[in-house]
Amino acid sequence: MKKLIISAVFLILMSGCANNLINKPVPKSNPKLPIVKEFKAYPDRNSMALFWKPIPNMAGYYIQRYNPKTKKWIEIATINDPYKSIFVDTNLKPNTIYKYRIATFDKNHIPSLAIETSNKTLPPISPVIPLEGKPIAKGMVKIIFRPHPNERVKEYIIKRFNDENAKWEKIAILKPRLNVEYIDRNLKDGKIYKYKIIAKSYDGIKSYPSKTIVISTYPKPPVVLKISASVDMPKQIKITFSPVKDAIYYKIYRSDSPNEGFRLIAKTKNTFYIDKIDKDGVKKYYKVTAISKYNTESLLDETPVVMGETLPKPTTPIVSTNINPNYVEFVFTSPDNRAVKYLIIKETKESLFKTKKEKFITNKNKFLDEINPKKSYVYYIYEIDKYGLISKKPAKIEVGG
Repeated sequence: MKKLIISAVFLILMSGCANNLINKPVPKSNPKLPIVKEFKAYPDRNSMALFWKPIPNMAGYYIQRYNPKTKKWIEIATINDPYKSIFVDTNLKPNTIYKYRIATFDKNHIPSLAIETSNKTLPPISPVIPLEGKPIAKGMVKIIFRPHPNERVKEYIIKRFNDENAKWEKIAILKPRLNVEYIDRNLKDGKIYKYKIIAKSYDGIKSYPSKTIVISTYPKPPVVLKISASVDMPKQIKITFSPVKDAIYYKIYRSDSPNEGFRLIAKTKNTFYIDKIDKDGVKKYYKVTAISKYNTESLLDETPVVMGETLPKPTTPIVSTNINPNYVEFVFTSPDNRAVKYLIIKETKESLFKTKKEKFITNKNKFLDEINPKKSYVYYIYEIDKYGLISKKPAKIEVGG
């Protein structure tokens, strides 16, 4: 009865063999067969070496590993050489307890009673030690860390935290072991970035992550404020703005629209810029950004827009006339008060196909001209301002005829 109970117990213990490679029912164990002695487990980080004292008069050994999730024993090896005394279980997790059992079997593959052993795999490789993390240029940071002392380390995995999806993402692999410098580029200005470093050995073992390295890229300068643009300068627009602390220069952007199309037209160290347009009455829109010593630029999108305009041509003068038989008198009035003198172009009709032109300039608001009552005349009067700008359209006065 006692032997029957022992056999039943081992049958339960060896139930994992039911899914053996030969897929046959598990034979009942034979308690009379020799039992393995001195069964021990020696750990590595991702493997476990099993040692036992061989029993040459048997046919081989069954080795099983316990699965804590399914709570079942799973056969991991059938050794058909009774002289073997070592088996290495691979692809294990570091810092994890593994349980094993072994049984001999005879030429009919009848197993003996099993004996157990267990041990814990070694912990992962020690973490990498960061030495320095700092910004080095616009959109660039540098990380330097201590070379890992374990010579089995093959490479380093660099991870950066992604704020948008709240995940650590692998961004680079550095190799070999002494390559301990990483430069991250194309980053946003004035943003905090987080990094971790993981060492990886030749046999695929990863270290614990390093301490989180927190680095801020160089900040953007403050937005340029109090921007103004002139509307009373001939053929040019002067843009002035308030200074920004620690700015080394400024960029001037211009567009024909207040909402889009701004392009860089100039750089200046001054807090003003004169944009030469060489056209009258032209409207332009401007933005100004500041550049720091780190070559970072203030936010263009948040910069206020200002409109400037070149001085338009003077308006058409208002002209009143006093016509007499032998002369005509003109009295000029400047609607925009810009006139400093007037240009008079006189056309005299000499014949059907011939016209005589004369030009007069006066700085007075009156002009007297002799005429022949038998002839017809056309006068074109223009206003001229202090910059020499002339009315776009003249006042037209016809006399005689």
